[in-house]
Amino acid sequence: MQRTCCVGVFTVLLLLLQSTSSQDFDNIDCTTPSGEGGTCINIRRCQSLLDILLTQGNAAGNYLRSSVCGFEGLDPRVCCPSGSQSMTSAPLTTPMAGRQVASYGPLYPNECGLSNATYTRVVGGIPAKLGAWPWIVALGYKATRAGNPPKWLCGGTLVSSRHIITAGHCVFNRKDLYLVRLGDLDLVSDNDGANPIDIPIEKITIHPDYDPSHYTNDIAVIRMERNVPFSQNIHPICLPLEDNIRQRNFTRMFPFVAGWGAVYFNGPSSTRLLQLQIPVVSPEACAKAFEPFKSTVIDDRVLCAGFARGGKDACQGDSGGPLMFPLGRISYLIGVVSYGHKCAEPGFPGVYTRVTSFLDFIQANLV
Repeated sequence: MQRTCCVGVFTVLLLLLQSTSSQDFDNIDCTTPSGEGGTCINIRRCQSLLDILLTQGNAAGNYLRSSVCGFEGLDPRVCCPSGSQSMTSAPLTTPMAGRQVASYGPLYPNECGLSNATYTRVVGGIPAKLGAWPWIVALGYKATRAGNPPKWLCGGTLVSSRHIITAGHCVFNRKDLYLVRLGDLDLVSDNDGANPIDIPIEKITIHPDYDPSHYTNDIAVIRMERNVPFSQNIHPICLPLEDNIRQRNFTRMFPFVAGWGAVYFNGPSSTRLLQLQIPVVSPEACAKAFEPFKSTVIDDRVLCAGFARGGKDACQGDSGGPLMFPLGRISYLIGVVSYGHKCAEPGFPGVYTRVTSFLDFIQANLV
């Protein structure tokens, strides 16, 4: 039943202000959002705004956003009130459990969800273009024989410079999961134009109520050992935080799924990233389809998607990968590949963990 894997900085400040150049802004006078005089400097040198960032978090988002006056690399420059400037740079960290950890917070458009994908209707699985889904990652498991390359058995989705969302069953009792590959297109080719980055895994947090016997709460957050630099081929997707996306049920809409999974049930995995557009079916139709399987639970924690006639679906190896909904130019993560009955079986949609039902869990673990 289950498609098991065996078969940054406070981001509200990281706005890509295209009208702002990267020139040296030091010693340029400015006016703060509250009307005080100030100087445009790196956020790390502005103690008053650091205090706001570290104590108020997202609640101070509008004020912090209005304070941005440029960028220094990926660090925002802010209009710092006179008298609040430091000669040394402070880390953008917040204390937790006795140690310093970076706060990565949720990303918002235009910081996430941008790609070079085109959204014409895709009714069959086709090879994806390089950079079409820059947030999709492959999860690497240690090979049985030492010295062999990792086994790429599950997918995942980049949601910050440090964090991956995947399925709970991809990490449950898997001591051999150790690596994340980002920015790849063909997992075995060096001539696909990609320049993938492999980063070891630092921490895995599975949902505390994950139930492998009923496939419920099938979601986990992976923290990589270090931040990944963003590029055209490596970029996070947006979480469905805004009301206009969070409150949708998506029935009869056509999101995308992508992955390196099997091309048919119990068949070989694809080395090339494939994409597919599938319709979301109603919860009632999905519950009826899976009624013979007493172990399954179809409720508001899942989304179901697939064609009634079958033939097109996610499959083994796609587990943990994203179900993506484009809204305008921005793509949102609305589902995580969880399970199904075989693959592309007529009358059985695929079941996806509904991301909007787990936003609290996700955001609590973006640290």
